[in-house]
Amino acid sequence: MPRSADRITTFLRWSWAALSLPVLGGLLMMVALALPALAAPRVILKGHTLALGDLAYSPDGLHVATASYDRTAKVWEAATGKELVTLGGHGATVEAVAFSPDGKFLATGSYDGTVKLWDWAAGKELATFAGHSNMIRSLAYSPDGKTVASGSHDNTIKLWDVASGRERAQLRHTGAVRSLAFSHDGKVLASGSNDMTVKLWDVATGVELATLRGHDHGVRGLAFSPDDRTLVTGSMDTTVRLWDVAGRTEKMMLEGTENEVLSVAFSPDGKLVAAGNQDTTLKVWDAETGKLLASVLDVGDRVRGVAFSPDGKTLATATMDALAKLWDVAEVLKAGIQSPAETSKDDELDSFAGHTAYVTAVAFSPDDKILASGSHDRTARLWDVASGKELANLKGHTGAIVTIALSPDGKILATGAYDRTVRLWEVPTGKPLATLSGHTNIIRAVAYAPDGKTVASGGYDQTIKIWDVATAEELATLKGHTGGVRALAYSPDSRSLASGSIDGTIKLWNLATRKEIATIDVHTGPVHSVAFSADGMLLASAGASNDVQLWDVRSGKEIEPFKGHTRWVRFCAFSPDGGMVASAGLDNVVRVWDVATRKEIAELAGHRRRIHFVTFSHNGRQLATAGMDRTVRLWETPKPAQATPTSQGGGGGGMRTACRAESEKLCAGEERVGRCLRAQMDQLSADCKAALGPGRSNR
Repeated sequence: MPRSADRITTFLRWSWAALSLPVLGGLLMMVALALPALAAPRVILKGHTLALGDLAYSPDGLHVATASYDRTAKVWEAATGKELVTLGGHGATVEAVAFSPDGKFLATGSYDGTVKLWDWAAGKELATFAGHSNMIRSLAYSPDGKTVASGSHDNTIKLWDVASGRERAQLRHTGAVRSLAFSHDGKVLASGSNDMTVKLWDVATGVELATLRGHDHGVRGLAFSPDDRTLVTGSMDTTVRLWDVAGRTEKMMLEGTENEVLSVAFSPDGKLVAAGNQDTTLKVWDAETGKLLASVLDVGDRVRGVAFSPDGKTLATATMDALAKLWDVAEVLKAGIQSPAETSKDDELDSFAGHTAYVTAVAFSPDDKILASGSHDRTARLWDVASGKELANLKGHTGAIVTIALSPDGKILATGAYDRTVRLWEVPTGKPLATLSGHTNIIRAVAYAPDGKTVASGGYDQTIKIWDVATAEELATLKGHTGGVRALAYSPDSRSLASGSIDGTIKLWNLATRKEIATIDVHTGPVHSVAFSADGMLLASAGASNDVQLWDVRSGKEIEPFKGHTRWVRFCAFSPDGGMVASAGLDNVVRVWDVATRKEIAELAGHRRRIHFVTFSHNGRQLATAGMDRTVRLWETPKPAQATPTSQGGGGGGMRTACRAESEKLCAGEERVGRCLRAQMDQLSADCKAALGPGRSNR
């Protein structure tokens, strides 16, 4: 049991024993009266095996349709939550669903690039609309039932004639189309894109009527008010905005969002706006005044879909934990705005507060005296680890900073942002050195080569760029992913690069030839993090799973994963000696694992919201974490139990722990692992040879 859990258990045991029943009853009554009412779902739709991407109410409000990563759509009875039918036929994730105006038909859009039309009550596929060259991310059914609109990662919107199945028009953005909505009179189609714009189109002619600009990241959700006078949009830039449709101008920005907005909806009477967010919250505003009325803190997971029932009494959410939940709107409003509760801070050494939006990444300087952080507030900051004092505030990006990396000598910080640039800064002064431009979409990952000569950046344009640090020139562009690149890691010898993508794969690249070496089909969803062990033999990854996955780099085979998180893991990191892995998940805790045994060493709780990033100090004594609670926290690294040599799971970490003395005699410093150690295999003891695993001595 982790140390923090043991302390809590001991505290509870003694505390409850000390209370008499009358006193206990009185305390419970006082606590109940003091706590705010918490909204709870009225119905839970449970049956999908993987994350949900979307949901929709039927026009009569009797049914709910859901779209899932498990490649199916389902239709449910709204009153009871009973599953009525499963529609399977797509060859990939089903991302979007839309009912016809009469409720008889259901359209589904998939990552396989097709739209399917169903007689859902009969479970019968009626037609397949094919023509997109990439995954479909959004759907809308016209009010007259004659047209289905589909938005794709190929940057186009296609209008399909339902009767004939033919494409009758193609409309174009410069980025993936993530959201679509017809006006209630059917005359206008609104589209939101990763190109950060909203476009209004004349449905009859296909002519672009207007482009609405203001968001500085992709637009993930939009909806018309019942009178079609107002459009609400939600964006990955963390904002919800209201637009005057006739005037083509922004009316209001709704306050209260701190994280990416994934879905939005207008209530049928036009009085409320709801938004589902990346931080697992559901928020509701007064559409007229913009006042935040309610915030449900933990809907379950990231809220990919939100919809009001036609009578406005129920609010439905689709989340990445594979559940759809139906909430009583009156109860949500009664619960009001919930605040995060404080959690245990066992093992926490310090926290650094100053960012005005959530912190996305942290990095230690080589001497562990400086800590760098990047944030959605568009700044990077440098902190003195010993005192907690802010040393510099780095300003210049025009979009949220989502990734950072420090050079091996600690003199340069690289930051990547939504503004599609990588910037280089002098440490510790914060002086800007260079801006690296070339990506055509947001940047989600940067990594410094261990030799300090190059920086790699990965973006939602599905490319990886390699930059020369000395000249700030682009050396190469690596192409091969079919989705945005979210994670990068150099091998310890700087010769290869690992990349993780929202296409669910990890790719390994030879940097000398600039060719792809291998592809590992990792997750059922996005890969958020990749990390090499110190000897380059193992690769850890985190993504659309509750597990941290571990891979043998040479064979590409999966090794026994680390299991224990209760929600998806967002980030993972190896300790400098390779003996431990730290991981951060949507369950708001950091877990530290022993590589040799795959056992959890510790659970670190202290962040009040989701944790985005975790990293070890270079001396291995501390851990730094970055979270949605806008703080950077510093922790003492837990000590693993003394390991014994083992061949299980590749053995890289266990070998270094158990055979450190032997290896240090053979190979000094960092050279005690990798090629040097393998060359000296015959000089190791039999136990330490075995710890390298079968066949290691021949590599």
